[in-house]
Amino acid sequence: MRSIVCDLDGVLYRGRDPIAGSAEALKRLEKSGYQVVFVTNNSSRTPAQIAEKILIVMGVEIAPESILTSALSAVSVLPDSATDCLVVGGEGIVAAVTDSGRRIVRSGSDAVIVGIDSNFDYAALTKAADEIRGGAIFVASNTDSTFPIESGVLPGAGAIVAAVAAASGADPINAGKPELPMRELIRASGVAGAWVIGDRLETDIDMATHEPDWESILVLTGVSDETMDVSSADHVVADLESAVDLVLSTGNRQ
Repeated sequence: MRSIVCDLDGVLYRGRDPIAGSAEALKRLEKSGYQVVFVTNNSSRTPAQIAEKILIVMGVEIAPESILTSALSAVSVLPDSATDCLVVGGEGIVAAVTDSGRRIVRSGSDAVIVGIDSNFDYAALTKAADEIRGGAIFVASNTDSTFPIESGVLPGAGAIVAAVAAASGADPINAGKPELPMRELIRASGVAGAWVIGDRLETDIDMATHEPDWESILVLTGVSDETMDVSSADHVVADLESAVDLVLSTGNRQ
């Protein structure tokens, strides 16, 4: 049986608003026996904090161990020699760095890890660029330009990464979806063949195209809609509820 690789923002919820039918869809997946791994490019929270949000917003209990974030993926690309890290980002990256046994520093860093950061300012940009020009490895948790909230979209980590890249003159290692570091992290969680459910063509859907035994389902509740060229997706459905209908009906025919 295939696993399910499911995105969060724009699939389960937008900001603090659950997407209609998504809670019931998750419960159906849980009863179906599928392995469900939740994979997000949003690096602002730890897996435990994301699980808490899902419980509060949707009333569904999810094990933190089933949640993979781009913060975890970003740390996974660091060599053992990169022990001191400058972080431009939230608690998700800070926790991933410290849990790996590394130190958070303000200068003299071996690596600069950049993710979504609501407190990002000119001083942070200057410090990150200086460290990278000084030889620090430049790692982006992801390069998503936006992410969906209740009322629309907000600038994503990619906007901050682009500023740091411009100021430092360096290109980052992108650790998030659709890149290899995230795919390897997903494989390491026990996923072989998989349905990949997501709302973003250039991350979720593109990620599935790189793996021969992964099949993509694009949902139209996030940043993508039918005015775009959605031909790269194996399936296009309205929402998570419809995606689960497709998964379960296909599974029953196999």
